[in-house]
Amino acid sequence: MFGIWIGKAIIMFLRLTKKSGTSLPGKVALRFNSRLIAKLGRQLTTCIVVTGTNGKTTTANLLGDILLKDGPTIQNRAGSNMRQGIASTLLLHSSWLGRLNTRRALFEVDEASLPLLAKELPIHVAVLTNVFRDQLDRYGELDLTLNKLVEGIQQTECSVIANADDPLSLHVAQASGRPYACYGFEEIRDSQSEDMALTNHPAGEANEEDPFPRDGQFCLACGNRLTYRRYVYGQLGDYLCEECGFERPIPEYGGRFAHGTLVVNKDSTASEYPLPVRGLFNAYNALAAIGCALHLNFEPRTIAEGLLSFRPPLGRMQAFLTKPAAVLNLIKNPTGADNVLRAVLSEEGRKVVCLVINDNAADGRDVSWLWDTHFGWIAENPSVSFVVASGSRAEDMALCMKYSGMDVDRLTFSPNVSEGIAHAFAVAREEEDSTLYVLSTYTALVPSAQCLKGFEEISDNDHEAARHRASVS
Repeated sequence: MFGIWIGKAIIMFLRLTKKSGTSLPGKVALRFNSRLIAKLGRQLTTCIVVTGTNGKTTTANLLGDILLKDGPTIQNRAGSNMRQGIASTLLLHSSWLGRLNTRRALFEVDEASLPLLAKELPIHVAVLTNVFRDQLDRYGELDLTLNKLVEGIQQTECSVIANADDPLSLHVAQASGRPYACYGFEEIRDSQSEDMALTNHPAGEANEEDPFPRDGQFCLACGNRLTYRRYVYGQLGDYLCEECGFERPIPEYGGRFAHGTLVVNKDSTASEYPLPVRGLFNAYNALAAIGCALHLNFEPRTIAEGLLSFRPPLGRMQAFLTKPAAVLNLIKNPTGADNVLRAVLSEEGRKVVCLVINDNAADGRDVSWLWDTHFGWIAENPSVSFVVASGSRAEDMALCMKYSGMDVDRLTFSPNVSEGIAHAFAVAREEEDSTLYVLSTYTALVPSAQCLKGFEEISDNDHEAARHRASVS
């Protein structure tokens, strides 16, 4: 009980001092009671987790808004997705005697933390977004991430909602031995996709902008190279192993994405849903959330109402009410960053880009992923007038941009985040109809947001009209 008391006391202190701390209460409480999560978690009658490499926060928050239409839900909406973050969330929703205020929970869960949390939480449904290479110094290569996901799911009695278009996500679902259903796209027609040459590549054919899959190229059942009847991005698409027959299944929740409209089929019944997020990558996030809600027997009308109430979380194409306009988005690995770049470069108007790269523990110490990201798209795009590299690895980012073909006269760096963003903002202000895009790693998100907040010049009455742009990751 002392662990609960100390955790609750820290939450009260943080509120009184108007400070955020999504992990600290749980981190301290777990030192006094290592079984805190299990103690509080056993009270849950429904527990859903969202895990995977990219899109966890957006998918979980989309699903969370749907669940709220049916009643209160415990959720780590801020994205603190390791044990201490889950513990903090449970403490926030418990009394001083350790009683939860509701019995349904939705948690975004870090892939590496899943095996530990699976022992402590009564997980009923696990949603898999995708599996990509991410933070090599923390997760290692893909094999380790896949093993962690399989190990975690095998410790539960849950049902799995897997991405049919991702062979690695499907492998996890099948290898876990748990019952699973799939979501995936039957048709994709989107201006961003067409402009960036994302769709309908013949089997194994490479293209300059997004080469044949860098991750998940080989069948994990037999080792043979996968062929693609339709290719989307990364390793996502309509794949087939001609050696052993492993292939993309027909999804139970099949989507059609056409110019911002999402139609989802379930049991031969099609329903159209509003998309509060833009871009192909986010269409996958929305489809994952809708697929899980349908699996939980939510009515399409309730799902649509939940989607309409969605507001993007911190750093997911978050728009600030500045003059000129400024947008903040998270980047953390090659595939996710490429999708962010596609979304940014597909926007109209001139652009100034500020790339804020830190290498703290939460970001990953290894920044070699920068060289696997297509930053050359920025250098080649005539709508980008200037680039500022910032953060603790500003020099690395600037060097990467130089070797990607960026004219050094349109490139500078500043390790200080506030100074770097201020410089980029000043450049954008000098140009007519220019937008500042700040692309940041995890630990730079909050300072970047605080800096951009300081540039806001618009009254509070205007906030509702221009609250956020759509999220990308």
